[in-house]
Amino acid sequence: WTEPAGFVISASTPYLENRQEDEPGIWTHPNQAEHGWIAGTFPPYTVQPGDHFVADIGCVVGFLGCEVDFRLAYRPTADESQLLALGAWHETYDGSLQRVDVDLSGLAGQEIKLILAVAGLGPPDQNAAFWLVPQIRR
Repeated sequence: WTEPAGFVISASTPYLENRQEDEPGIWTHPNQAEHGWIAGTFPPYTVQPGDHFVADIGCVVGFLGCEVDFRLAYRPTADESQLLALGAWHETYDGSLQRVDVDLSGLAGQEIKLILAVAGLGPPDQNAAFWLVPQIRR
């Protein structure tokens, strides 16, 4: 699982650092460089009152040196030159997952593009991270 440019894999039954899951996830692995990173931009969507971005985050099983920062940001489609942060979370291979729950209600009515990013802090070949069931909930 080494790819110099990094990679993203959709996993239907991902192996997390503390279990195998039966729900889908996104395995992200930053580029193979010190402080590598990888990001994905999602299609535009209009935020509704009560919307939350929710996901569980952590490392992939067997990547004991995993140390990463997860970041959630967005670009308003009205001005895509802007990149606005919604949150950042630090994760290491510690046998536990972290729940991310970001209230998007303050953006209600705006059309945005969500951006999920992972930045590697550990050894480049160990920074295997996942977003488990990333979704918008109302």
